[in-house]
Parts: sequence; structure tokens; C-alpha cells
Amino acid sequence: MKTAIFALLAAGLCLVGNFVKAEDTTKRALAEELLNEMDMKANMEKTFAMFKKMIPSQMEKMREATDKTKKSTEASKKTADEMSEMATKASTKMMDEMAQELSWEKIKDDYITLYTETFTEEELQGLVTFYKSPAGRAFTKKQPELMKRSMELTQKRMLLIMPKIHAMTNEMIESPRKDAKAKKTKKSASPLLDKQEDETKKSEEGKGE
Repeated sequence: MKTAIFALLAAGLCLVGNFVKAEDTTKRALAEELLNEMDMKANMEKTFAMFKKMIPSQMEKMREATDKTKKSTEASKKTADEMSEMATKASTKMMDEMAQELSWEKIKDDYITLYTETFTEEELQGLVTFYKSPAGRAFTKKQPELMKRSMELTQKRMLLIMPKIHAMTNEMIESPRKDAKAKKTKKSASPLLDKQEDETKKSEEGKGE
């Protein structure tokens, strides 16, 4: 009797396990189909190319914004140009490394898992249906342009507050220097003040006598 019960339990667990596995396989297939319909691979490649293309112009705009916050000499302008060039090269190299490491071939399975764990089977099916529709295909096609323009809007806003950021940075740098200078001045003046206090005290004691 016990053997029969254990056999039934084992069979039930196997059926549940197979059902869960089949459900997971279906969801992963839907997630992969959705990512294909979203043209994720091409959009990621376009995004990296777009960022890489924007780097030089953004660095130049940031340098110009920095120059407006202070009077630049020829030497400081030359230094700023050199720093901007170095930053551009470093950023470009970094984007190339990121594009290689985050290539679709390397992260595809992770994205499938992400979408499988985030959406239900019904939601995945609904999303697939949407992205197969004319509106969905238009959304996919125009996504890179939307991202580019949103980045440009963000950069414009950032450039407006760059002078404030630089002013705050300079204040943070100068504040410890001012405090250290004030402490040094106070320390150097301290012996003189002590001497004056001693002389005043002695003078008062002499008058009292």
C-alpha cells in the first residue's frame, strides 16, 4: 500500500515537473519571438553606433560650457582641448568595449530569461501580437530615432546646468583650501595674541600694585 502511494506521489511530481518545464519552454519561445519582433539585436547595434557618433560633439559642447564659467587663457584653452580629445578617445574606446561585451549573441539568453520571468505567457503573447501589427512595427522601426532625440533633449538640459555643476565643483575644491588657510593664519597669529594677552595681564597687575 505504501509503495503504491509513493509511486503515485512520484508520478504526480513528475507530471508537475514536466508541466512546469513545458510551460517554461513555451514562455521562452514566446520571449524569443517577442525579442525578434522587437528587432532587439539591430536596435542595440544602432544604439551603440549612435552613442559613439555623438561622443565628439557632446565633448565639444561640454568643453564650451566649461569655458563659459571662467575666463580662459590660451594655455588653459589648449589644456581643455587636449583633455577633451583624450576624453573623446577614452569614451570611444569604452563604447567599443561595451559593444563587444554586450553583443546580442552574448546577452540574448539573459534577455530571454528576463522577459520570461517578468511577463506571463498571456502578456508575452499579447506583446508579440502588438509588435506584429502595423503600429508595433512602426514603433520598433522608430525606436532608435526616439532614443536619439530623447538623448539630445537630455544633453541640452544637462548643458544648461553645467555652469552650476562646475561652480559647485570649484566651491567644493576651494572650500577645504580656504579652511586650511584660515587655520594656518589663526595658528601663526596665536603666539602673538598670547604674548599680547600676557603683556596686558602684567600691565593690569602692575597698576593694581
